[in-house]
Amino acid sequence: MKVINEQLLEQMLDYIKTYQVENGRSPSYRNIMKKLNLSSLSMVHRYLELLYERGSIEKDKLGCIDISSNLNCAGTIIAPIVGTVTCGKPIYAEENIEGVCKLPSAIFGKDELFLLHAEGDSMINAGINSGDILTVRKCECAENGQIVVALLDDSATVKTFYKKKDCIVLHPENSRYDDIITKDVKILGIVEHCIHKL
Repeated sequence: MKVINEQLLEQMLDYIKTYQVENGRSPSYRNIMKKLNLSSLSMVHRYLELLYERGSIEKDKLGCIDISSNLNCAGTIIAPIVGTVTCGKPIYAEENIEGVCKLPSAIFGKDELFLLHAEGDSMINAGINSGDILTVRKCECAENGQIVVALLDDSATVKTFYKKKDCIVLHPENSRYDDIITKDVKILGIVEHCIHKL
């Protein structure tokens, strides 16, 4: 049986709350590990699970640390950052949940959003560059010409969506890349905004 360090547990909770207030989002596992000088991410996970079990913190729909309710004030929405998605070849979609961000609803609306880091150059003619942050409206369908985050097997990619009579075309906005033609694709969301890297 592993011994629980109650002082460490309290320090972790205090750090999460302070980080949320100062940054408008939750810390990542790596933030916590570095701040508290912990030896591994598995130790962070074990102590977070204890905090979840005790009701000290909650998980959001994606399984990451939910932002404190006092930060979810009028005029804002809370959007999780769910890692990196490629704008070239697809990459694994469910890695690196990093935290959450507080966004002004006057700009981003009130729909359920998530954030992704773009990687690659296949969408440069649509104004999406490697390193940009994409705000994505969560939905499972799209209209022709919309830029989508699409899941192929276990990999996600950003492409322009076209539904043909007998297939779906995921079109890159860069002539160096070929269309992805498929009959089986899952839409994770529609790209609503692109925040350019400085």
